[in-house]
Amino acid sequence: MDRSIKMCLGIAALVFVFSPLARAQSFTFNFGAVPAGSSVTQCQTQNLGLNQGYTLFASNQNGSGAGFTANWPSSVSFGNVTLCATFSLAPNAVPGQGRGGSATASYTNSGHTGGINLTANFSGSVAYPGVTGFVNPKYVIVGVTYAPPGPSSNVTYADSTFVGNTITIGSSFSNDVTKSISVTKDISAWKVLGGAGVKIINTASTEYIQGSSTSTTNTISKQTSVSYMTNGTGDAFNPVNHDYDTIWLWLNPLMIFTVQPNNPVKTVQWTGYGYDNHDVNGPDVFGVQVGWLNGHFGPNPSIAAVLSRNWVTQNEPGMVWSSGEGPGLTSNDIANILKADFFTSGTYSLPSPLPSTSADGRFTQIAYPPNPVNYTQAGLGNGGGTTTVYDAAYTNTKSVAQGTSYTFKEAFGTSVQFSGGSFLGTLSVTLAQSQTLTWTHTWENTLTTSQVLSKALSVTGPGCPQISPPCVPTYAGPGEFIVFQDNQYGTFMFYPKN
Repeated sequence: MDRSIKMCLGIAALVFVFSPLARAQSFTFNFGAVPAGSSVTQCQTQNLGLNQGYTLFASNQNGSGAGFTANWPSSVSFGNVTLCATFSLAPNAVPGQGRGGSATASYTNSGHTGGINLTANFSGSVAYPGVTGFVNPKYVIVGVTYAPPGPSSNVTYADSTFVGNTITIGSSFSNDVTKSISVTKDISAWKVLGGAGVKIINTASTEYIQGSSTSTTNTISKQTSVSYMTNGTGDAFNPVNHDYDTIWLWLNPLMIFTVQPNNPVKTVQWTGYGYDNHDVNGPDVFGVQVGWLNGHFGPNPSIAAVLSRNWVTQNEPGMVWSSGEGPGLTSNDIANILKADFFTSGTYSLPSPLPSTSADGRFTQIAYPPNPVNYTQAGLGNGGGTTTVYDAAYTNTKSVAQGTSYTFKEAFGTSVQFSGGSFLGTLSVTLAQSQTLTWTHTWENTLTTSQVLSKALSVTGPGCPQISPPCVPTYAGPGEFIVFQDNQYGTFMFYPKN
């Protein structure tokens, strides 16, 4: 074949591949706001529906002038195809500037009898410089654990990472604020340096982690190294008493935020939790029974001392609070904490017959076994009662529990070292209410798989020390309980069977 014929065939193949008759598919990359002097790569995977292999024939990078490049694969074939693109910005890129572009590539098969054209569309902008800092809430509600029936019973959460909560704080900010979340797993100590917040290296907690699986929520979870045990109710003959439930409070939390002082659009990014090591070197999580919070157990000076958080006054005397607030938990704080346990209202109940999931989405029956759990009086001569040990199984409640929520407000303090600086000044104008966070606890979004906690529940019924009838007293309460999963905190609740 002479040279002129070869050239004609090559031109014909090129025309075919770029022809409108070739198959076309596009990828769209939105990089959002990227800091000047940095580079971000995104990858997308699509199924192109190919029935044979294609090889890269030609490509261009129309978006390179704006900082975008597509990393075209050398060939595409059956199944999924992954395309990665990069957005790179020079150090002198102008903040707030929008960028856009596109790139194309054409692939042909070995016989040049067909082709596919791929297009990558790009968008992004140059981020305004951010300033990171933190505020000091008085507490975070980590979870609620429920007392099983009877004083000799207990439930243990040893090998589970499901215990925790999922929170959104979007309502803390004005409607005109652009809000986002960017969370790393570790929860570390932070300090103020040069008017900004700085993470202290090598201080990450091994007991609690955080993570964000949505664009609006953050989940804190205990690790398997932490074991929560909740003992049963105080009277074997009156086994239903939520004063013995335990609410777990984190008493030295920090909320980390990044703001953009020079951005004309009010913008705030929640970058997760930290902890204040002026207290202890790690999250200070304190479990307190409901009866001590609502006064039914009377006063308790040792618990009151913990909740006063006197370490703030001693170690951070420059902490700034709004009028009427301080480092210690107030009666209003205690009232909000109690509402995390719906049964403390005295009016919350489940209908008869018991539902598989409560109408508000808060509670879901776990599978048999162990349901139902027996709670019966021991036979004559057994004053200690009969004990039965059960496994407890978590269930995936993503489809039934996402309506559950609890919302409340809490004041926070700020370090005096932030006063007059750009971080606090910018954050303050984004808030819906001065020095106040609005918390919404939602469905605990790690509850997407099943897990069995071996021998987690031990139930002991009333004893009968008499050696001849009748037992004194004779137990006449519920003989069976149904175990429910609390979809908000990843724990188990015990409800009398109808």
